[in-house]
Amino acid sequence: MRLIKIDAPAGKGDEVAKIAFSVEIEKVSRRQIETHYSDGRVEKKDVVDIETSTPQGKRFIDALLAADFYNRDDFSINIRQPRTIVSKTDLRDVTRPFVEPASDILEELFQFSHLTASFVGRVSIAACLIAYGMIEQKILLIIGGLLVLPLTPLLLAVSFGLRTGIRQLVGQGARAFLVAVVLLAAGGAAVAALSEPPLKYNDFDTLLVSFLISVVVGVGAGFANIDDSGQRQLIGLAAAAQIALIPVWFGICAVFGFPAAMSQNEIIERAASFCLNTITMIVVTFIVYTLSKAASGALKNIQTE
Repeated sequence: MRLIKIDAPAGKGDEVAKIAFSVEIEKVSRRQIETHYSDGRVEKKDVVDIETSTPQGKRFIDALLAADFYNRDDFSINIRQPRTIVSKTDLRDVTRPFVEPASDILEELFQFSHLTASFVGRVSIAACLIAYGMIEQKILLIIGGLLVLPLTPLLLAVSFGLRTGIRQLVGQGARAFLVAVVLLAAGGAAVAALSEPPLKYNDFDTLLVSFLISVVVGVGAGFANIDDSGQRQLIGLAAAAQIALIPVWFGICAVFGFPAAMSQNEIIERAASFCLNTITMIVVTFIVYTLSKAASGALKNIQTE
C-alpha cells in the first residue's frame, strides 16, 4: 500500500490528477500550499494526495516521471507505506504487494550501499563472527555473522543500477561491495592471528552446485527486493552465505596457510566460485528486474549524475 504526496507548481495539479486517473486510480485529493524559502521567497504549490495499492502506485510514479511537464527541480514526490488504508476500495485490491514503485527500490538501495562508519563496523563484526565460527566449526556463530552482514543490497544496487542506467548507483554499490570483501578477508586474518589452527570448516560446494544455488538465491533476492511481502532478511542470509564465506576463508588461510591436502586447482576453484557467485547474482537479479518490469527508465529524471 502507498500514500503518495506530490508537490507541484501552481497550476500543475490538474495534470498530475489526469495521470492518476489514467492509471485507474479512482480518486485524488488536492489542496494549495505556500512554500517559504530561506531567501524570503514565497511560492504557491498544488499538492496532490493519493491513497492506492503498491502496483497502482508504481504505475502512477512511472507515468509521472515520464511526463513531459515533470521537472525534478519543481516537483517533490513523497511516498509512504502505511500500516492500513481503510476506504471503500476492496482490501484485496488495496493490499496487493507486487511490484513496488521503482523509486522506492532505487532509494532503498542507495540508502543501504552508503559507506559509513556503521557499515564498516557491521561488516567487521560479521567478519569476526564468521571467521571464529569457521575456525571452531560453530555454525550458529556463522549464521549470526551472516545475519549482521549487509552484503545482498550491494549486489542488488549494482544490478538495479545497470538495469536503469544509473551509473552512480552502480558505482556506489560496487565500491561498498569491494570494501566489504576486503573487510571480510581482513577480519578472517585478524581472528586467525588470535586463534590456533586448524581451520575446521570446509563445507564448500562444487562450482556447479554453487552456481545453481546462486541462481535460485538470486531469483529469490530479486523478487524479495521488489515485493512488499515476504521475509527479506532470510533471502539476504542465503545470498550472503554464497559469497561471504570465501573471502573470510582466504583471510584465515593467509595466516594458517592452506590445508595441506588441498591442491592449487582447488584453491583456484574456490576463488572462481566467489567470482561466479557474485556475477551470477548480479545477472539473475538483472533478469528479474527486467521480466517483472520493476525498473523504470524514467528514474533518471529524479537522479542527479
